[in-house]
Amino acid sequence: MARKRRDVNPAGGLGARYGSTVRKRWVETILSVRESYDCPRCETRNVRRVAAGIWMCRRCGYKFAGQAYTPSAR
Repeated sequence: MARKRRDVNPAGGLGARYGSTVRKRWVETILSVRESYDCPRCETRNVRRVAAGIWMCRRCGYKFAGQAYTPSAR
């Protein structure tokens, strides 16, 4: 019989270390980095993070600088 798999958030690899508050902040930060954002040029939801502070639209190829974890201030 196959084993059930659990969905684990990004902090799952940390185990019980570092405290719950730090792990919650870590999850919030990582999920915001992995999220897709709106492109300022073509206005589609295809902007992904290339590196810290560098964002690129996968549709039109527009590359621009933003904040480290989000493309712009909210």
